[in-house]
Amino acid sequence: MLIGKDFDKIHVTLFNLDICEPNVLITDTLMAGACLFFAYTLYAHRKESEFHRFWYLFFLIFGISSFAGGLGHGLYTYFGPWGKLFTWITGVYSIYLIEKAMISLVKDPTIKRRYTLFSFLKLIVVYLVFVYILLFLPIYTKPALPFLPIAINTIVGVVLSAGLLGYQFSKTIQPEMKYIYQGVLAMLPSAVFFLGKINIHPWIDKNDASHFFITAGLFLFFKGVKAVQLSASNHQAA
Repeated sequence: MLIGKDFDKIHVTLFNLDICEPNVLITDTLMAGACLFFAYTLYAHRKESEFHRFWYLFFLIFGISSFAGGLGHGLYTYFGPWGKLFTWITGVYSIYLIEKAMISLVKDPTIKRRYTLFSFLKLIVVYLVFVYILLFLPIYTKPALPFLPIAINTIVGVVLSAGLLGYQFSKTIQPEMKYIYQGVLAMLPSAVFFLGKINIHPWIDKNDASHFFITAGLFLFFKGVKAVQLSASNHQAA
């Protein structure tokens, strides 16, 4: 185990390509596969409500983003930090979709407008900071810099929307919402592993551990969204 710094990156040769961090490519691909499966399952329900539509879009875009992120790691030798540009951009927007999904259930129109404005302004600020880092900071010598505002945005956005609103809605709308805020709790260790640089093994580094906890949280998100849909159907049938 290595804490506070990273192992040397693993390199393997595949089809005459130098694949960097194949472990991260694998776990990113598995996470992407889970998200795309969730999106496929929710596809038929996307028109039933804004809540389901935004969650469907989140799983779809985050799944594509995760796969692109794996490629960005795997092909880092050829593209450097710029190979991760697509996944950084879509990662920020994915969190915005979670916020939109949860805000869609807020009943008070004044509070809903405030939440919506805050979410949109946060999106713009994060993108502006991200662009500033790309243009003016040494991302080649410090490739983790562009990810910093994305990580902060993810933690803040997910905790405030899926976490706090999910907990509130589980008390006021449907108990099944508990799975959504439980998903946030399942994801929290990922921040500890990633930001603390806790690396269990060269083939199970901080990224892989983070992906495990994130995937567990994504499954709970999906379970919550599906449970709300099933509950709604049951109420309609009754």
